Amino acid sequence: MTNKNLVMLVSAAVVLGGAAYFLGNGTKGTAPKLNGKTILPGFNAADVAKIEIGGKLTLAADEKGWVVESLYGYPASRDKIAENLLKLADLKVGQVARGRKLGAETAVTLKDAAGKAVAELKLGDTHSRKATGQAAMYGGGSYPDGRYLAFEGETVLVKDTLDAFDGDAKKWCDTRIASISSSDVTAVSYRHGTELVELEKGTNSTWTLKGLGPKEELDTSKTYSLDSALSYLDFNTVADPKLTDAELGFSTGYVYTVTMKEGSNTVVRTAMVGNKVKDGSDRYFKLDDGKWVFAISSYSAENMMKKRSDLVKAKEEPKKEEPKKEDTKDKPN
Repeated sequence: MTNKNLVMLVSAAVVLGGAAYFLGNGTKGTAPKLNGKTILPGFNAADVAKIEIGGKLTLAADEKGWVVESLYGYPASRDKIAENLLKLADLKVGQVARGRKLGAETAVTLKDAAGKAVAELKLGDTHSRKATGQAAMYGGGSYPDGRYLAFEGETVLVKDTLDAFDGDAKKWCDTRIASISSSDVTAVSYRHGTELVELEKGTNSTWTLKGLGPKEELDTSKTYSLDSALSYLDFNTVADPKLTDAELGFSTGYVYTVTMKEGSNTVVRTAMVGNKVKDGSDRYFKLDDGKWVFAISSYSAENMMKKRSDLVKAKEEPKKEEPKKEDTKDKPN
């Protein structure tokens, strides 16, 4: 090998080695030191008394517990607060996303009881991973598996999606309004204006409708949701307490009443369904023993908005048997 060729090979090796160094370690040569580092060193979840998320959502602790200030002081779930704060305490840098921008930024500020910030984060886009193996074979798409955030002047990727910090208040609350087992329900009624529809469930779970005429019968194909309207009912949001009676519409809406057995006791629960939410399809909803007014999906509301005409059909008359024609075959003339 000539000296010229040797010099060229050495020069190429230096160039390639330098490129590999910058690709693996960053232009500053500091990025690999971030891998595995704790995002919030010294962070103590017990110090947090307020969580502010991107100007969209604020949660605060008071003497009674955590509340969602953005939902008019509706109670937050202590378990969900603890779960998500512990996620922040455990966050570590998975890898450095050199040269990448955060994308849509969400600022998260955690404050103590005195209002002092104990931790701050800037969250970016969610990272998604393409499906592989059998999941890809059967049409599986990408799925979220991490989150970009700002850390020590770099954009880094952590393994948790931190989706609760996107500003959706429902991810911090128990959204279940009612969970009455349909097997406990013995009767239901629907009142709207002057119309009252009353049904009872027999021992074999067969429904009967009061006041049927001689040419009417209950349409059993429409009874599937009679006793399950309050089984798994969740809210979409909490209504503004300043809304007027006219805006809520409970005085002209539907009243749905459930009678049920609890041991040897008979319990009656009443729910009210009001107007549609402005510029939406949800409806206002309230339970008899609750101080909160909610917005629930139109699908859930429809299960409590039955009219008599929705449940009754014309009685089917038994078919008359046609007289058999006399068989004259082989009969003598």
